[in-house]
Amino acid sequence: MPDFETTALNTDEGSINGIRLQLETIEDTFENAIAPYDYPYADGADLENMGMRQHLIRVRCYFWDDAEQQTYETHTDLINLKSDKHLDFVHPKYGLIKGEIEALVIFHDDSIRKASVDITFIEQMHQLLIVSSTQSVLPAVEDAYQEGQTQQESTLVDDLKNSIPTADAGVLAKILDADLGLLAQAQEFSAQTKFLIGSVEKYLAISDALTAEMESPVNSIQAAITYTENLPGRILGSFSCSLEKMARMFDSLWSSPAQFISKLNNAFDELEESYNDLAQSAAGQAAEDVMRKHLKIACAQRLALEAAALYADDDQAFQEGDSDFQVMNINELEATLAIVRSRINDAVNDAREIESLKTMATALLTQVNSVRLEREKMISVALDNPMPLHLVCLKYGLPYTDAERLVKVNKNIQNPNFVSGEIQVYA
Repeated sequence: MPDFETTALNTDEGSINGIRLQLETIEDTFENAIAPYDYPYADGADLENMGMRQHLIRVRCYFWDDAEQQTYETHTDLINLKSDKHLDFVHPKYGLIKGEIEALVIFHDDSIRKASVDITFIEQMHQLLIVSSTQSVLPAVEDAYQEGQTQQESTLVDDLKNSIPTADAGVLAKILDADLGLLAQAQEFSAQTKFLIGSVEKYLAISDALTAEMESPVNSIQAAITYTENLPGRILGSFSCSLEKMARMFDSLWSSPAQFISKLNNAFDELEESYNDLAQSAAGQAAEDVMRKHLKIACAQRLALEAAALYADDDQAFQEGDSDFQVMNINELEATLAIVRSRINDAVNDAREIESLKTMATALLTQVNSVRLEREKMISVALDNPMPLHLVCLKYGLPYTDAERLVKVNKNIQNPNFVSGEIQVYA
């Protein structure tokens, strides 16, 4: 049996399917699958990274009976999980991980009521969201956005609860009057809680002031979401409404999607920066931490939603040859995706339990990959003499209607009636 006395006192807490564990991590493996390719009469090998292998985590869990806790019998519950699928493993470092148990190694001694269990856990690969013709990127992200509002509200409740005295937890469930301020409706609670709520009110005033003169769209997905009339609902509803209005401030750039995403992302950065330096006490610092965290999450979800709508319009404009819409090239698509995924990754680092963020990122990536495959099936051709673009299409076996699409792809074409030099055409 492992040296129980020297290790059990320095363990972390975790759980598997609700079974609480005192554990220490003894192995955490990340490996790339590298495929080597050898060539005749050449030294060395060409390497191709095929992605990550399985993420394997091996932990040692301790169970014992003493005056403080009685957990020895619990170790047998783990044996019953051996054949279960899709287990929820709450790891002290990574948070919630879904996967399965590969192996259990059990050491136990009934005479002293102590046991240790070595668990080899393999993480389930993240499921790819398949964006098909039946569910394009926009409906997929809209569904994730609505689910994300519920998940974020749950996380916000937990964060606020950890920032106030236990006796004041009732403030989070109290139904609030929409016509009154937050602090005015929290006078019966402790000074610490009132200071935190007063700080929250100041933060909300910052974002509300930026869009005070704008009306919320009545036919948007945001208008269909109803938030609870308590403190967490007021905070999240205010964030979402303000960010939607901010996005609509850049609608004049909608036909230039790369600029739209860049400008909106910068505006969100400036809003986050305005949430600095208002903390004047421990309660004020707690309010700042909670508000900055959830503003970051809300910004990530809104930017992902706007990107999905843009990608849908971009694809439609590309297919239909809309001359009023600046269809993005591959570099612009990847640049906008990088901006959105960077913001989502920052939010995920703060709230791994909000699965909708990962769903959004996957949907956007799948869409861009799909577009890349379609638009990269092209070859370069050189035109020695100027000729109309529709004749170029006919020359290379394309329908002349593809001329509109080629204008979108080839930014160097000044006049479609006199095309010369090197251009890209569909293979």
